[in-house]
Amino acid sequence: MRRGAVILFVVAAAGCVDTNLTSPHGGSGADGYVYFASNRNAQNYELYRMPASGGPPLRLTVDAEHNDYAPVPSRDGRLIAWERVVATAGEGVTSTELWVMNADGSNPRIVVRNGASNVSPSWTADNSALVYSSDIGGDWDVYRVPLDGGAAVNLTRSPFADQVPRVSPDGSRILFQSNRTLDFEIYSMAIDGSDVRNLSQSAADDRFASWSPDGRTIFWTRYVDSFDIWRMNADGSGQEPVLTGPFNDMTPTVSPDGGAIVFTSDRPGPTSLFTLSLAGGAPRQLTNLPGWVNGTDLDPIWAR
Repeated sequence: MRRGAVILFVVAAAGCVDTNLTSPHGGSGADGYVYFASNRNAQNYELYRMPASGGPPLRLTVDAEHNDYAPVPSRDGRLIAWERVVATAGEGVTSTELWVMNADGSNPRIVVRNGASNVSPSWTADNSALVYSSDIGGDWDVYRVPLDGGAAVNLTRSPFADQVPRVSPDGSRILFQSNRTLDFEIYSMAIDGSDVRNLSQSAADDRFASWSPDGRTIFWTRYVDSFDIWRMNADGSGQEPVLTGPFNDMTPTVSPDGGAIVFTSDRPGPTSLFTLSLAGGAPRQLTNLPGWVNGTDLDPIWAR
């Protein structure tokens, strides 16, 4: 969906938004905030936060020189980690850095700057470190780096593309996607990189996994003829579709109460955010509603 080597899909659009939002599902999963990246107010991407219960998005970053993606709040809600893309005239993208700021957007600072692509940050359970993927070693691997400035540790050390890590709610395991079987599958491993397990084991293309708040269920994106949303038990059993159809529905994350998911979809035109109650019903559009000046909204995460 963005930044070629990691996602391999393309979206486009620009614009701005100035309106209120309605509650996604009448209370089911409506607590907390949705964080996302958007180009709604400029040609570059910035980070936003909006109440899941409704209200206008709050812009968290203002940087005309860089594209900002993948906001992820810490477990205690005090900090936000994200990706900042560095590009130069004539060269294009030269690297992607990992940054952290306070929840209100103040005090931004660098965590990882090494000239490589460092993407998809996820917080450890104690908020002391970030887990992320990087191509600094030539192949995509999953790393862990402490916020206090210590050295990054390579957790996967694989010749394949290990990407999009997500630490479990209890901090004991990490989900990630990898093409170790040539197509992409969803894997999990212990927090130290041991005990690697292929969970999805499918001939389809499986990516963008996330945990339910209780750690018992995994939601992810599966591609056959289009990108659909699936779920399975944490051990890989019980795989079943959540949302299928002709549209590209991707990158699900679960509400703090476990009652709904937020995801991206191309069904209205530019990629927008939608919510879906896990109790049933149709997807409901959360951004780029009729009458809005449209932008492209990416990387949603629902957090308390």
